[in-house]
Amino acid sequence: MPPVGDVDRRHCPVCGASLPDGRTLRRCPRCGARSLWAEAEPAPAPGMVLFNARLCGIMAGIQVGMIALLLAGCRLPIPWGVALIVVALPVAGYLIAGQMARHVPEHGRAGFLVSVVALNAGLLAAVIAAIVGLMDPVALALVAAGVGGLLAPAIARAMRTRP
Repeated sequence: MPPVGDVDRRHCPVCGASLPDGRTLRRCPRCGARSLWAEAEPAPAPGMVLFNARLCGIMAGIQVGMIALLLAGCRLPIPWGVALIVVALPVAGYLIAGQMARHVPEHGRAGFLVSVVALNAGLLAAVIAAIVGLMDPVALALVAAGVGGLLAPAIARAMRTRP
């Protein structure tokens, strides 16, 4: 196989079939091998990353607050101190996620977006589990981590801009 810098763009490196001209060719039409010379996916814009990270931070704060209220066994009326803490969680999530997004390098933006969206998916599953009756904090954390980890590859595939 030739080095990456000397790749023959007219032939597939796996089966040797002639390839049609095109910079966006992602797979060989004959054998389906990936085109190693295809252009890399562009990094998401910083503004898009910041907006989505802040939105995910708000949602994560809301979901953590809901789980905390369910675990604490709070019913209406909620004590004002507890309500104040729960109201502060989305604001804290907004600030933390926004600061984290500002410091993510260009090559890590897509991975960061996948991780915050997967975190929200996992927290949503944990909220549902808590509503159904699972009241063990460790089990809820495992549900959140497991669902987020299982959905991360699907979220990454859905975020790709090219077919």
